[in-house]
Amino acid sequence: MGDRNIQSARQSPLAQIAFVHAAAQMSGVEFSTLNLLAQLDRARWLPLTICPSEGDLPTRSRAAGVETAIVPIQNFRSTSTRLAGRTIANPFALGANMRALFVSARELAAFLRARRPALVVTKGLFAHLYGGLAARWARIPCVWHVQDRVSNRLGPIFPWTLAFAGRVLAREIIVDAESIARQLTPIVPSKRVTVIWNGVDTHVFFPQAAHSYLREEWHANDSDLLIGVIGRLTRWKGQHVLIQALAKIADEFSNARVIVIGTPLFDNDLYAQSLRDDVARLGLLERVVFAGFRWDLPAALAALDIVAHTALEKDSTPLAVVSAMASGKPIVCTRVDGTAQLFDEGVDGFLVPPGDADALAQQLRSLLQNTDMRDRLGRAARVKAERELSIEQFARRCESVFERALP
Repeated sequence: MGDRNIQSARQSPLAQIAFVHAAAQMSGVEFSTLNLLAQLDRARWLPLTICPSEGDLPTRSRAAGVETAIVPIQNFRSTSTRLAGRTIANPFALGANMRALFVSARELAAFLRARRPALVVTKGLFAHLYGGLAARWARIPCVWHVQDRVSNRLGPIFPWTLAFAGRVLAREIIVDAESIARQLTPIVPSKRVTVIWNGVDTHVFFPQAAHSYLREEWHANDSDLLIGVIGRLTRWKGQHVLIQALAKIADEFSNARVIVIGTPLFDNDLYAQSLRDDVARLGLLERVVFAGFRWDLPAALAALDIVAHTALEKDSTPLAVVSAMASGKPIVCTRVDGTAQLFDEGVDGFLVPPGDADALAQQLRSLLQNTDMRDRLGRAARVKAERELSIEQFARRCESVFERALP
């Protein structure tokens, strides 16, 4: 590592790279930035984290020795709403968001002109738009790091809008799944779009991480089998499907319990309450633990016996899944375009149709009753994580895109 850094410093000057985030709360996008910051070649790159407010991300960024700036932005509203069980466009939000976009871009552009970083990297949907616009106004090259597929449940308008914006505002685009690339490349030249799967530190996420204190916290005894689901509590993540699946096998496996790890973000408190209502209605109060947000995710994963990823749509390579693979866990994952490409079905994971509680229950039944199968899938998932999903390969591939984006 040291020789590579010395050689890099001789070949290229130090370049400041500004990571622009639309949120200061932690989710997969923010964790991926912290992972990348820890691995950047500091003989080549001088990172700067830009957040809209104080919060966990700026706190942890500073703790990692990274300069962090607060540049406030306007509030953005959800572009869709639910009415009579259907998702529809919110026209009032669209107008308000356009104004918020330009005001936010103007404020960020003033900051960028003063600091003059060599490169801007945007993280998060709204950050791509106002951050890309601000970078363009400040005449600084911009890389979009897109880690969330835009939903097409309202038709093609939002994916097309994002793709047009990407063509104009981004010199290079990193995406974490082929499914996102396919949304962009009809409009953005394919040579400007690079697929890089998310990576995690396989020395931090590993099967032997200490975890006994968590099983005690969750009141699990040695014979209990813990099925975990990890992600923010929002309907499209599908945690309710796992609760329904548990209800179908609860009598058959009295030692099976579900651990729900995550908290609501934005306007999803109603969904979180609906999950608790489902648990009570189905008589599972003693079988489901709402563990909240966990900073000790390596230990939480090590404490689990099975991981279920229940997304209903638009997932890519979420850190929850990548981390579970690195932790050597048997995984049942919904066959969502993007996430499904992480697995060789039956070799290092099982795939089930999105929203199908019966299929999920059947695969969980297979794993709960077969220790050897759990061990085999977990070992294979760990091997794939070490080979293809390490934080080191993630960082080096991102750095190669950053280099291409520089003038």
